[in-house]
Amino acid sequence: MDKALTFYDLDAQLSKELYEAYPQNVSFKNGLAISYEKLGETHSALGNLDKALTFFEEYSRFNTELYEAYPQNVSFKNGLAISYWKLGDFNRKQSKIEQARKYFQAAEKHWAELANAFPAYIQFSQYLDIVKKDLANL
Repeated sequence: MDKALTFYDLDAQLSKELYEAYPQNVSFKNGLAISYEKLGETHSALGNLDKALTFFEEYSRFNTELYEAYPQNVSFKNGLAISYWKLGDFNRKQSKIEQARKYFQAAEKHWAELANAFPAYIQFSQYLDIVKKDLANL
């Protein structure tokens, strides 16, 4: 995990440099968001919970900005739902049940809309089922 953290740190640094040099490039912004997600997951696995939360919040912030700028982009909407689910899961593990509920409900809303709009894309329904179970188990 320590080695993974080293590589994810480097990826985030490079992604941040690209995004700062070309802020109009949506792919660079999305790449930076994804690097923050990976850092959050890795710090969480290593027990660095304060750092993990910071990266998950940044991941969610970037996904919110991307979705608000491009609301018709299905990938950005799904990314936002994933970021909410990750924050919900993180808060649940920290026994912050009301915070977890808030994030899970936000993820549920987006995945329900996606599953309804794209019924052939089974992954949205699968994600929706997962978050519904998470809410029921709180």
